[in-house]
Amino acid sequence: MGDKSARKEQLQAKIDRVHAARIKAEQFIDAGGDLNSTEAFEIGVELSLASDDLSSEFGHTTLKGI
Repeated sequence: MGDKSARKEQLQAKIDRVHAARIKAEQFIDAGGDLNSTEAFEIGVELSLASDDLSSEFGHTTLKGI
């Protein structure tokens, strides 16, 4: 039973990471951030990596071969 609980916690952590990255991206855009800036790039990379990490839990990866 503890294994299932640990798995659920890991999945929730990945969901939370995607959510936090999405919120950060939204706040950056709402604040008028420069989408060609280094900061935008870093935010985009984190959102992509977080999303890929979560999607791998369902047997899919969006960043294959990168």
